[in-house]
Amino acid sequence: MRSKWIILAVLSVTSYFQQQSTAPAQVQDPQKSVVAPPAAAPAMSTVYFYRPRLYRGSTTRIGIFIDATMAVNMVNGRWASIQIPAGHHVVRPKDDQSGIEIDMEPGQSYYFRSGWGEAGMFHGAHKNLMLMMKEQAAYEIKQLKPLDDKDVTWPTTK
Repeated sequence: MRSKWIILAVLSVTSYFQQQSTAPAQVQDPQKSVVAPPAAAPAMSTVYFYRPRLYRGSTTRIGIFIDATMAVNMVNGRWASIQIPAGHHVVRPKDDQSGIEIDMEPGQSYYFRSGWGEAGMFHGAHKNLMLMMKEQAAYEIKQLKPLDDKDVTWPTTK
């Protein structure tokens, strides 16, 4: 019985010293005790663009710009999503005849439907952009295919 206690004591002491030897020494320098906060990532908003499948203008791509930078090149029957910094933005198609100025909130999602404006005497009316409600946009996007990567031109931080 006594030998069991001795073995148990030796094992306990051995495991204690092993834990102490593997633990890193923590020496704090009083001058380095101030911890720098991590760099804050910019607050982002998610923007969805989609173009319903319609016959009118189906072969023409609609370029969508955010703050004068090309974001997506919309193809008939496709959708895309991008992340942009929250804040004030101007979203417009290439022809500059319609557009939306919007203050985007961090963590929020915004849905834009692109297409053609009124039918004029000639085919080349103007490109149209509409801000849509989430519920309607989600229903319409489910019926579309994702846009190819080559048509999403928004600058990314990789």
